[in-house]
Amino acid sequence: MRSVRFLAAAAALLAALTPADSAAAPALTAPAPQLPYDTEYPTIPYATGETSDPVAVLARGLESGEVTLAREGPSAYLAAILRELRVPVSSQMLVFSKTSLLARLIWPETPRAIYFNDRVYVAWTPGADGLEISAQDPELGPVFYNLEPDGEDGPRIRRQTGLCLQCHDSFSLTGGGVPRHIMGSGPTDENGQLASHELWQITADTTPIRERWGGWYVTGTHGDQLHMGNVALGRGGDSLTAGGNLTDLSELIDLTPYPGAHSDIVALLVTEHQTTVQNLITLLGYRVRTRLHIDQEAGLPPGEMSPRTTRLVEGLGESLVRALLFVGTPRFEDPIEGTSTFAADFMAGGRRDMQGRSLRDLDLQTRLFRHPLSYLIHSPEYDALPAQARAYVNARILSILRGEEGGSDFAHLSAGDRDAILSILRYTKPGILSDA
Repeated sequence: MRSVRFLAAAAALLAALTPADSAAAPALTAPAPQLPYDTEYPTIPYATGETSDPVAVLARGLESGEVTLAREGPSAYLAAILRELRVPVSSQMLVFSKTSLLARLIWPETPRAIYFNDRVYVAWTPGADGLEISAQDPELGPVFYNLEPDGEDGPRIRRQTGLCLQCHDSFSLTGGGVPRHIMGSGPTDENGQLASHELWQITADTTPIRERWGGWYVTGTHGDQLHMGNVALGRGGDSLTAGGNLTDLSELIDLTPYPGAHSDIVALLVTEHQTTVQNLITLLGYRVRTRLHIDQEAGLPPGEMSPRTTRLVEGLGESLVRALLFVGTPRFEDPIEGTSTFAADFMAGGRRDMQGRSLRDLDLQTRLFRHPLSYLIHSPEYDALPAQARAYVNARILSILRGEEGGSDFAHLSAGDRDAILSILRYTKPGILSDA
């Protein structure tokens, strides 16, 4: 069995690539070292820039006294934070691998709970008063925070730019050297320890389902499809089939401390897609803004691109186009159904065309979404991309949807898919149609 290494010291993917024994991990408020972004991306003040994401707004409300949080039960401020940030309890996902700065509190019997919406990720570990939080900022990408419990002035949200980026920094991995959210998979034993570093891998929405979610609890039905969740090496029945189609966690863990009783398979699928696209948006924004700044310093007029910048826009832009259109994502062999209200909650927020269709409509029969263009095209982060990059991506998407070009990589888009997506865009984001 493999386990998901959910690298996030402060996010929905808040698992840090730390040694198994993290009892001696440094304090969560340790000072941040000099960040490589400060020199690599001088036009993006990641460490010092003003943040505008929902968590930053909430943090300012707490400081000013306009917002107060109520402590509720064993999960302390979790319920209050979820309400303030409009994060649904139905998004709850439970991870039992010890891949966090709070590893000493995480066991298969006491998994860490993670919750999310389109822009925010919140994690709580039983036994901890504080929370790990991250948000997707339009300019800075992933920004990491901790909610620190009661002080003289009550709970406060503090930004973290050091510890969290020990893992969420992609300079030392893949991803081009930008902050990002990470999901991964690798074998975990009955104590929650990573059993093999060699078999660990970063996962995306293109990863085969049979290679996902080890170290996670997964509730839902999925037919004969295999995944790696719900199984810990060393326990009885540690084959891939042993953890399949689980709908009730009550015999495995005490659910009393948690707001929900599930670790919904649909929420896991949506998160994996969401982080994949968000990371590409962050990478494209960082790299193109930097190159445009270099072009201007070289004397090019504002908005004009050098050949090198044009190639960068086209290369990274094409990667984002493919992710937005679900190129390479696995086809479901059997229908998938979750165990919470997450699917309904997620779809309820969709912008719809005259026929009631939305990019948030889930399929779950043969693929994740009914209309395969990512709902994140509506996100503030997408809208904040440099105009040149956004124009390239918009034009490519429209060209593919209109059948003018695309090739075999986009053969999964039927004529009906293309017409439906164009209609949804016409009513929900008409600016894309006018850009091309």
